[in-house]
Amino acid sequence: MMDRIKVVLDELNQSKPQGQMNMRLRVLEDDDYKSGVSDQASTVLADAFHSYGAFDWLAEVEPDPDKVDTMKKRLVKYAVAVGECLLRSSGGFTLVAERVDNDGSTSLVGALHSWPETDRKSGFLDSLKSAFRDIRVLFRVGLPPATSTWKSTRLLLNRMSACFIFETKREEAMIGHPEPYWYLCKIGVSSNAQGCGIGRRIMQAYTRITDALDIDIYLETETEQLMKFYEKCGFNVLIEYKVECKGSAPLEPIWGMRRIKHALNQT
Repeated sequence: MMDRIKVVLDELNQSKPQGQMNMRLRVLEDDDYKSGVSDQASTVLADAFHSYGAFDWLAEVEPDPDKVDTMKKRLVKYAVAVGECLLRSSGGFTLVAERVDNDGSTSLVGALHSWPETDRKSGFLDSLKSAFRDIRVLFRVGLPPATSTWKSTRLLLNRMSACFIFETKREEAMIGHPEPYWYLCKIGVSSNAQGCGIGRRIMQAYTRITDALDIDIYLETETEQLMKFYEKCGFNVLIEYKVECKGSAPLEPIWGMRRIKHALNQT
């Protein structure tokens, strides 16, 4: 699999679109996790997801207004860490975009987390297998951050539990599509590099990779702007829903989208 991915990325890296910065696309390898490059990718994703409405919805339970933004940053960092852990335990990859300066130095400006969802939960054993995977993740990344009071921490945990609907709705949306697919968990561009076509370039690379692997993609988004961007990348909406938690206003809307392999990409 990695050989085919490298061939796709080599082709893209050799063709620099006119007017775009000099950029290199690559998939992180084991040495990158040891050297700290993966931490840079996590920082970029956390930076990009700081404006994600779901984290506002979670962080607003903090009763101290001066601590809400700090709580939000901790929640985003925690979510990215969980995603990376799931990625590595599921045989996925981190795709990164690095800006290449004139002196040859590089800086990481964009990243994407994705992994295969080839084993559907069809019974008790599959559900048990998934539960053990989630427990291993908790052991590796620790418990979620706590708020300043026990009451608000309990509400935070309730809202986080409600977010498991993402996985339930993903399975529901894909139930009529039994073929294997990849889950696009996160894609983000550093705040100081947005508006330069980096996100579009990363998505182009990712869809070419999945086409080369002959697989579909599934993702979620909560903004109409991003939904339209993904539609241009060949995605179609499969499901729309909201996240509900007792005693809280719902988080809505959430769109679940699927891209069929080799779909037209207009980006």
